[in-house]
Amino acid sequence: MLSRAPFVSIVAVLVTGILLSGYFTTILPPQYAAYAAAVLLILSALFHFKHRKTAFSVSFSVFLLFTGIYVRIFQDNKLNAELNALQLNSYSDYELEIKTLPEKRQQSVRMEATVHRILSCGKWIPVSAKALVSIPTDAESIPEVGDRLVVHGNMKVPEAPANPFQFDYRRYLRNKGIQWTVFLPDGTFAILPKTAIQDGPGLWSLKVSEWADHEFRKNMTDDRSYGLVKAMLLGRRDDLRSDQVDDYTTSGTVHILSVSGMHVAIIFLTVSFLLGWMKRWKYGKMLYLVTSILMLGFYALVTGMPPSVQRATLMCIVFVVAEVFGRKQHAVNTLAVSAFLILFFDPYALYDVGFQLSYLAMTGIFLLYEPICSIFAPTHRVIRFTWQITALSFAAQLATFPISLYYFHQFPSYFWLVNPFVIAFTNVLLPAALLLLVVSFVNVFWLQTAVNFVVDISARLTNISVAIPKKLPGFLIENLNLNMPEVLMLYVLLFLVWYAYQSREYVYLKYAYALVFIFISCAVSGSMITFLKEDTIIYAIPGHSVMGFKKNARLYLVADKAFRRDTNAYDYYVRNYVANQEIDKTIFISDQ
Repeated sequence: MLSRAPFVSIVAVLVTGILLSGYFTTILPPQYAAYAAAVLLILSALFHFKHRKTAFSVSFSVFLLFTGIYVRIFQDNKLNAELNALQLNSYSDYELEIKTLPEKRQQSVRMEATVHRILSCGKWIPVSAKALVSIPTDAESIPEVGDRLVVHGNMKVPEAPANPFQFDYRRYLRNKGIQWTVFLPDGTFAILPKTAIQDGPGLWSLKVSEWADHEFRKNMTDDRSYGLVKAMLLGRRDDLRSDQVDDYTTSGTVHILSVSGMHVAIIFLTVSFLLGWMKRWKYGKMLYLVTSILMLGFYALVTGMPPSVQRATLMCIVFVVAEVFGRKQHAVNTLAVSAFLILFFDPYALYDVGFQLSYLAMTGIFLLYEPICSIFAPTHRVIRFTWQITALSFAAQLATFPISLYYFHQFPSYFWLVNPFVIAFTNVLLPAALLLLVVSFVNVFWLQTAVNFVVDISARLTNISVAIPKKLPGFLIENLNLNMPEVLMLYVLLFLVWYAYQSREYVYLKYAYALVFIFISCAVSGSMITFLKEDTIIYAIPGHSVMGFKKNARLYLVADKAFRRDTNAYDYYVRNYVANQEIDKTIFISDQ
């Protein structure tokens, strides 16, 4: 199989270069990495024409390694230049342009913006930087997409984490290309008059997304159904209720609330099913290709084209092109092609949790679905369909659970019970919601009512399904902790088991057994060291005074009374430490 998927190896070497680039960022200028990559590419071409396979393989691999180093260093230097342009210049005012639709928070709305120029020493200096803007919900005027604002004051860089294992918000934003944040109460900004240049093609997708939101709100009377459809189709969770999000988290289906590769894949499979007959025509394949790309593009426009959708749409377009022009294709190879294109232009996508989960889930489906599905072969049509969906869910969950434990420290016990229903309902919900937008143009009342009924009932059934696990015992296992070496060992273990099945060479199972022993030894010894370690932490939490004492598997917190009630502060500043140190119980020993 691996010989039929060469891009898997290519992407693996590129990823290695991106990861290693952190060691070269400060000592290797990007042009040197580019020169090295160019020389190696020329050498690779020469070795290829001379049919020296080993030399070609080595030189091409090193070329890919330096390519990964170069794209990451280039991106780092670009971000550093943007940061320095503002930090090294004192300024009193700046002009920014709103780039995303407002996202509702508890007491504010949040949006991304691009800073175009700053006022320094009486002169406007052009700059280019991305900022995250927050505005109070009760503000007299909330800017729209495309609005330009002149703001009095300075932006700030997010603070670095000051507590052990605290979420690194600064790095999270930097990986998205954002290095500045600003809160704008009334009176600190003025909205400039719009110009024709501002309302250009770059804003079309956001305008389409805003129109789609309006149509969903107009047609859907149930708030929970509307919140779900808005999250799944438009990628914005601001109308989901907190208990609703909690239901999806505890059921192991929270991934469907973020627009990702799975959503685009569902649309792709629906379009492929409905338009597959075109390929039988003389020029039908080209018509099928163009129509499929247009439908995927329409869906991307509806979502507002966030990076996750751009990546997933590119992935599916690569699949369509491979299907139309390739005599033979391997799904994992096609998946690797899309990953290569994404990482080459945006190396920071590698650090995006959504990117990792999307590609791991798709890889799991491509590699593990068939072996899992072959375990049971029912003859009854309904049972067979149910089992196929269950196997699909297992394959995706198996491929993502190590990295999920690493990031989220919890495991939903009943994902196997809920996921088949959720997958079935969302396979109806997503295409039906898109169809609802299409029929809104037609303005045929009975047709719109029928489609709206399908959307509403499938959304309600999805919400009901994810609420079931909370009624069962042990629905969520929390405070699970895996370090990165353990995550890597689990993925190597999965690969060895899969490769033993695929190649029918069961010697790889022996390697898997040995790796299980090593994993258990490392996990147990690590847990014992963590358990016996005692620690004292003085937390830096704004507005609170908190000190912690860790002994064995308990954390004793001495804190002011307000902190005990402030669950958001505890979750943000303390919970990650609790999970990473495998704390069983947190005890407040004083109320001051």
